[in-house]
Amino acid sequence: MSTRPHPVRRVTGVLLTLAACAAAAPAAQAAAPTDPQAGGQEPLSILRVPQALDAAGRPLQDVPVLVADTGLDLDHPDIAPRLFANPQPGNAPNPDGVPPKVVPAGAPGWDLLGSAGPGQPLAPDGDPSDPSGGSGHGTLVAGILGAAWNNGAGGAGVAPNARFVALRTCWDDDQCYQYIQASAIGWASTRGARVASFSWLSGPLESELRDAITQHAQTLFVTIPSGNGGASDVDGEDPQPCGLDAPNVLCVTTSAPDDGLDCGGYGARAVDVAVPTRNTVTTTKDGGFTTTGCATSFAAPTAAGIATILFGIDPTATPADVKAAIVDSARKVPAWSGKSVSGGVADAEAAVRLFQERRGIPAGTAPGTGTTPGGPTTPTTGTDRTKPVLTLRRRGASRRAVRLSLRTSEPATVRLTIERRGTGRRVGRTCRATSAANRRRPRCTRWSVRRSTSVALAAGKAGVAPAAARTVSLPLVDARRRALPRGSYRVVARTTDRAGNVGTARRLTLRVR
Repeated sequence: MSTRPHPVRRVTGVLLTLAACAAAAPAAQAAAPTDPQAGGQEPLSILRVPQALDAAGRPLQDVPVLVADTGLDLDHPDIAPRLFANPQPGNAPNPDGVPPKVVPAGAPGWDLLGSAGPGQPLAPDGDPSDPSGGSGHGTLVAGILGAAWNNGAGGAGVAPNARFVALRTCWDDDQCYQYIQASAIGWASTRGARVASFSWLSGPLESELRDAITQHAQTLFVTIPSGNGGASDVDGEDPQPCGLDAPNVLCVTTSAPDDGLDCGGYGARAVDVAVPTRNTVTTTKDGGFTTTGCATSFAAPTAAGIATILFGIDPTATPADVKAAIVDSARKVPAWSGKSVSGGVADAEAAVRLFQERRGIPAGTAPGTGTTPGGPTTPTTGTDRTKPVLTLRRRGASRRAVRLSLRTSEPATVRLTIERRGTGRRVGRTCRATSAANRRRPRCTRWSVRRSTSVALAAGKAGVAPAAARTVSLPLVDARRRALPRGSYRVVARTTDRAGNVGTARRLTLRVR
């Protein structure tokens, strides 16, 4: 165990105070969730989330998301159906030099803290649950982002296509450490997380967290500029990571039900857009539900939910594409003029339509072809079922990078993973790391993920490309820019087209010398 002095890495968190408020019923909408408490969720109505899903007009692809917080109630009826599943065994997040452990295939995530308290040596384990007796803050904010739709329980989250990468990274009482968050970001991003929601303040950024945000450019980080102390100008305070000059950071604050200022800070430069947080229903630890008040903790997952919808429409989009669609489509309101970059309140339907227009995606308004929240994300009858075909070739390699040529039969996203070859012991059908318990078992070959990234191969100028191609340089370095250890590796490429069809994985081997 490490004895790293945690307190010097403290991040000031923002834990919410819940306030039960009377909820106004929204107008009837075709795609409104059927959950028993969904009718009183004002933010879904203000943001026009049901209309946004109708405008999408197609099944949304599932999008892995990270809620970096106190953990999740993994058995909650609104969260359990929406958990990420680790696709294959791999190294666990390792923020503090603790002995390496393996996250098994199918696991929803990892607890980066374990039984350790703030200031104590970390003791990571495989249970990322919100701890018994705690505030349940992680479960509260996760429910706002992506609580399951139409499952007969509670309310509904903003994004019915969210898949939670369950990583416990914070203690209660505002105790979050930046280097732990950085390790969580790296682990989640390399497993496909396109959105990360931060419901806490970081203060001055330490190098680990800043590098984690900038180096994982395929992930959109949604963060907040202030606590819940009331409307005040934060531009002069340089809030972080809101003030970080990065295209994959979206800074959001709270708006009142009447679109006015509320409990969060504002800033013409620091804050991108406002979202409503009062009078919705979210999940609580131990399987319950509660009504929300104003809390900046709730602003981040609300906006992150809109981003998750957009990535579900087109996974090849960049965080900058998604951020621009949300900010540029915001409703202009007098109260926010000159108080944020957008000068308004987020509008999910307008964001979807602007995003589709900019991405060259026809608006889907045909009856019966829209999103089915909470249901399967496979294409419906009559949609594209053709799997994309990928051609993968190596163009050259150095000590720190390998150059690859990628060509697909249609616009698609290619997930590139570098895996290192190692030895283990055969236990049943699984090749496990060698231990005292299995050392007499037959030897086998194990592949462990060392680095992963996504590459978008977009359509041509005419809107449809017979073949999309790109040459990429895939770094052979870790998150700290250190060259990978010498040994045998392979590059695994998995391709997904815009309709959600997954092509046959392609592999090539290489040796780092």
